[in-house]
Amino acid sequence: MIFRVFLPLLALIAPASLFAQNSLVLEVTLNKPKDGGTLRVVLCPDAASFDSEKGCILKQVKVDGPTASVQFTGLAEGTYAVKAFHDVNDNGKLDTNWMGIPKEPYGFSNDAMGTFGPPSFQQAGFPIAAGRNKASFRMRG
Repeated sequence: MIFRVFLPLLALIAPASLFAQNSLVLEVTLNKPKDGGTLRVVLCPDAASFDSEKGCILKQVKVDGPTASVQFTGLAEGTYAVKAFHDVNDNGKLDTNWMGIPKEPYGFSNDAMGTFGPPSFQQAGFPIAAGRNKASFRMRG
């Protein structure tokens, strides 16, 4: 008897909660990429994934113009950080010189910059809430 009452209620509540999570959208706009090549954008949900890129979401888009945008959907609320690089020669990796300094444009959310390396998750992190969210930063290099 109890299942007959609660099961229909659960069926009504579950889709609403799934829709609420899937309605969260983040649009990332990157300014000043060079024309051509592929922009690779990684969205990371925490410091460990930001450092290793394991557990991050990768989006790629061909570059044609002074800005490029990617959209992430189905996210949970929380703090995220974005890192991106412009794979100008489309070889699938960030090219660096012999000292490890990037030879291709790169950037981080909040326009964060590290000292002798990439910024930390805390420097690049920003909150994402329900609804439409936007982040933009410029490419360096």
